Amino acid sequence: MKKLVPVLAALGLAALTLTGCTLFGQQAGTAADAETAALDPLTGETARWPGQRPAAVFIDNSPDAARQWGIGEATVVFEALTEGDTSTSLCLVYPALEAVPQVGPVAQARDLYLQLLSCQQVVPIQRGATIYAANFQDLYDTSPLDALSVGLKGFTYEGVWGQPDQISWTTSGADLLPLADSSGVSLAARASADSLAESSDSTSQEDPVTLPPLLPFGEPANGKTGVSSAELIFSASSSTGFTYDQGTNQYLMSRSDGTPQADANTGAQAAFDNVLILYSAPSLRDDGYSWGYDLTMGAGVYLSGGSVWSILWMPGTDSTLAIYNSDGTALNIQPGTSYIALMGSVASQEVVLRDSHGSEMTAG
Repeated sequence: MKKLVPVLAALGLAALTLTGCTLFGQQAGTAADAETAALDPLTGETARWPGQRPAAVFIDNSPDAARQWGIGEATVVFEALTEGDTSTSLCLVYPALEAVPQVGPVAQARDLYLQLLSCQQVVPIQRGATIYAANFQDLYDTSPLDALSVGLKGFTYEGVWGQPDQISWTTSGADLLPLADSSGVSLAARASADSLAESSDSTSQEDPVTLPPLLPFGEPANGKTGVSSAELIFSASSSTGFTYDQGTNQYLMSRSDGTPQADANTGAQAAFDNVLILYSAPSLRDDGYSWGYDLTMGAGVYLSGGSVWSILWMPGTDSTLAIYNSDGTALNIQPGTSYIALMGSVASQEVVLRDSHGSEMTAG
């Protein structure tokens, strides 16, 4: 059986160190280039909310969370095994708070996703935070929109008697927008003092701030064709599947039991233009339960348009993440929506690729 097993040397735990920006956009520039400013940093497509901070919603992904709102409308979805050895966590990202539909069940913030999204200055939407995420937010003075502080003024309790609280809370951008100011949350992206000083007086205060792209968007070339599906095995009881739809050129997302990953808002199956699996060296943290990931470099797999690439990734200069072919040449990522998984050698994690006949194949 040919399977892609993410085995990397233990590089230790390292926070995402970016040369193109520092945490939470301290080097975000102003919009000197109109064409660049018009692009959404999450998709590389035309931006509908230029100059706005994206919103990152943490949602529950346990077996109890049978219904998930907003996953089909998210611009980017992150997934990783962040605690224990059973269920993964999910982070749904939208281009602005205004763009957030009904979402949930809202869960604790995880610092892994905050690190990966640091240059995009995201507004965290959460129901509490892990100690590591809370420390991250305190360190970088990031104010979230939190159900534990906002309560029923901005969140809706969808629970019934006996249902766990953690899978019972939903919200939306419309519910949270009126509370952003009183919660200390600015919705506009902010530039650093250095970038403002370099800008002319006529543009520095008026033009929207340009956030760096999450990925190096452009047309990818020379992928290996023939991949019909992918199975991402995070643990013995947690996996996520993708099936390529030639009609839409998207990857349809499935749950661990093989059923479609449907959006409770629309009933439609979640689908993405890109699927990226980033291999990282994980390590248990000092609580003996939470996983930390090395975010300095790694190998991986990229799926787009029915093709697959064996990739290398690391922090970028012109984008948060730089992506390379296995031979070291730069690789572009197709503009559009993306699913991004962090995987390691935890609990025999692996990725299985199959062709249209169901036979296993490799990315190389």
